[in-house]
Amino acid sequence: MNRTAIITVAAVSALAVGGTAAYAYYSWTHNTKVTIKSAEVTEPSVKISGSVTGMLPGDIRTLTALVGNDNDFPVRVTKMAGGTAATRSGCPEWAIRVKEPSRSDPALLVPAHSSKKITVRVEMQRWADQKCAGQEFALDLVTSIAPAS
Repeated sequence: MNRTAIITVAAVSALAVGGTAAYAYYSWTHNTKVTIKSAEVTEPSVKISGSVTGMLPGDIRTLTALVGNDNDFPVRVTKMAGGTAATRSGCPEWAIRVKEPSRSDPALLVPAHSSKKITVRVEMQRWADQKCAGQEFALDLVTSIAPAS
């Protein structure tokens, strides 16, 4: 091979290798913005209806809780508990308490955009004595609600 041919082959080879190497250095990164809006969430409502009179130690009576769910997703009542404060007559606190329902109870599921009646069981403790007779109690009912999973 003559000297001109060798130089030409070397120059073409250098361009080919250099061109490939330059191409390999290109890269692209895309930064795309997407708008995501969270759901509107409304606190479910709980209203109690009914009344309990004439309870004796060991009695279990019921009230009705109406749980309203205005959300686009179902919710589940995860806890229903509570009790009473001590009375001036000396009846101890928690003489009357809510018997908490099983968390797996399907009746505790409230579908989206609906309301559901849930039975609340109230029990006067067997240990309640004469100090609890003829008293009026204020039941403190705690209801916890979470999105159903």
